[in-house]
Formats: sequence, C-alpha cells, structure tokens
Amino acid sequence: MRRACLFNVFLALTLSVGSSRGNAQRDGIDKTILNDFPGFHVLTVPERDPDTKAYVLAHFSKRNPSVVRADFDGDGHLDYAALLKSEKSGVAKFVILLCSENEQCKKACDEDITSYAGEAFIKAVPIGRRVSQTEAIDTKDNPTPVRLSSTGIELTIFEKVTVVYYWNTKHKKIETIQTGD
Repeated sequence: MRRACLFNVFLALTLSVGSSRGNAQRDGIDKTILNDFPGFHVLTVPERDPDTKAYVLAHFSKRNPSVVRADFDGDGHLDYAALLKSEKSGVAKFVILLCSENEQCKKACDEDITSYAGEAFIKAVPIGRRVSQTEAIDTKDNPTPVRLSSTGIELTIFEKVTVVYYWNTKHKKIETIQTGD
C-alpha cells in the first residue's frame, strides 16, 4: 500500500513537471523559439541527468525549470528566460529575451550551456531581493550587493554554480552576479 502511494506521488510529480512544458506553449514561448531559434525546443526534464532530474521533480512540481516569464527590465512587459536545446546538433543555450508591448523580443543574453545542459535549471528571483557575490570567489574587488529593481533570473548548474542575471537600470543591460558555487 505504501509503495503504491509513493509511486502515485512520484507519478503525479512527473506528470506535473511534464505538463509544465505545455505551459510554455500557452505563454507563447514556442512562437518565440520558432522565430528566433529555429530547430530548438525548451529543455525537458527527461533531458536532465539523474541527480538534477530528481531535484527538479522534487522542487519544481508547479513550474517549468526551463522557462521563466516575468518583467526583467522593468518596462511593464513580460519577458522570457529559457533553456533551449537544438533538436539536431544537441547544442544547448540559456537565453533571455526582452519583449516590447507588441511582443517583439530581442536577445539580451544568449549563452552556450551545452556542457552543462543536463544539470541546468532556472527560476525567478523576486523584485527587492538582495543578491551578492559568493564568498567562495576570492577577489579584492567584490562587487557591491545589488537589490533587484525588477525580477531576476537564477541559473543553477546543479551542485556546481548559481548565477543571478539582473537588469542594471543605470547601464540598461543584463548583468550577472555569481551567488553560489
């Protein structure tokens, strides 16, 4: 009985994360990918390595670990961050697309994460959160901690590194802070 119950919980989590890929279609990300990244798809849970897949299934039951939709640049329009993978070459990317009122999007970030695609996931970092560089980086010039004025994106390479991408209002561009190792 207990095994059946645990199996049902695991199945429910698997289906909910699997169905979150469908949320990307409802959010219009597929249209954006088709236009700007032909031959790419949103990285799926089964494409993750076993440890990352287990973590994702346990912690991302209600949201897609490969897509974040929020206003990253504070202009009042929803933008996208996504983990994408080429169907032919296997190249994987982390992209941030800043979108205008008419839903035209421009790339603010396009990074190759092919070596780490199986271990990567993303999530939103809320407005007002204070982010600072990890103490594991030994530098004389530690960047000043930043209080986010708009939603940020946290890219995690499971058990390796965590980086927050955020909008710098002064420089009008996406910048990064390594917050974990």
